[in-house]
Amino acid sequence: MLLELSAVEARELKQALDTALHELLDEIAHTDTDAFRTMLRERYERLEPLARRLESSLEDSQVYA
Repeated sequence: MLLELSAVEARELKQALDTALHELLDEIAHTDTDAFRTMLRERYERLEPLARRLESSLEDSQVYA
């Protein structure tokens, strides 16, 4: 799948991902249920590389709005 975003949309998506990742880490640290913790870690492990790829793309484009 290919998703085309404007620079503004990409930055806002990166901010949303960063917030979600931070909240996931907090939830992972505070959950008592192993199965739930595992599900949260799996989600984090899927989203964190996406956030890094998006960050890299934003740095490479050097587009400012």
